[in-house]
Amino acid sequence: MKENEIELKIQALVDGELTESEAEQMRECMDNDVRLQILYAQLIQTKDLISKYEMPRVLPESGDFYWAKIAQEIRTGEPTNQGSNNSLVIKWLFHRLAPLLGIATIVLLITLQQPSVPDLAIELESDHELELLSDEIDVMTFNSVDDSMSIVWLEYSMDIQRDYMELWLD
Repeated sequence: MKENEIELKIQALVDGELTESEAEQMRECMDNDVRLQILYAQLIQTKDLISKYEMPRVLPESGDFYWAKIAQEIRTGEPTNQGSNNSLVIKWLFHRLAPLLGIATIVLLITLQQPSVPDLAIELESDHELELLSDEIDVMTFNSVDDSMSIVWLEYSMDIQRDYMELWLD
């Protein structure tokens, strides 16, 4: 037998799970091996300690009655402690309506929020011409509704100094 199987058989011997012939065979193996005798002694000692100091677990009801209640619940398929119908309705409303109320609140906040238009110093003249004056760039637009067209004129003025010009050209 393998070593692991022998150890399992010794545990079964300690627990009283072996037949008489198997138990006798294991005792003969232990007589020839000191390591197995030590293992057997340790297992017996552990079993005694556990049985002496184990806290007893007492069921609130007799075991048969306790298991009979469990079997009855399994047969009926419904737990004995059901909440009232009001709590079921409240749960249903909460699960169905809460997300809808959240979405409605977000939509309401977005529609009520006034977008702020940045002040770009754009002037609207009588001929529908827009002009933006900036230090770096000048933008002019012309919109013609009759011709269905818009013209945008960009003018970028850059002051190039002489030494920049020489570096740039090299």
